[in-house]
Amino acid sequence: MVGRDEVREGMTVRDADGRKLGHVGAVGDTHFEMEPRLLSLKEYLVEFSDVRYEHKGELILERSPHLVRLVDDDGGALPPREHSGLEAEPVNEEEELPAEGP
Repeated sequence: MVGRDEVREGMTVRDADGRKLGHVGAVGDTHFEMEPRLLSLKEYLVEFSDVRYEHKGELILERSPHLVRLVDDDGGALPPREHSGLEAEPVNEEEELPAEGP
């Protein structure tokens, strides 16, 4: 496992077999946000405990990391999947409008 001080924005993230998964987009206290591509709209939360080690400026994840897709409309970081005392941001879901009568 790596610590917060070892993770920097822009670092490459690889799986245990060396395949490139993306790069670090932002760093939090217990996790970082991984973006699969530069300026990607998809982001994933990766906890520091899911990182096996850092090697030559790249992060190598455990064999089965817990990637959690971020759904966030204001650009702010979400809390990690296991958090205590923090409230998660709401996910915007489309509301079904009642059918209009004749």
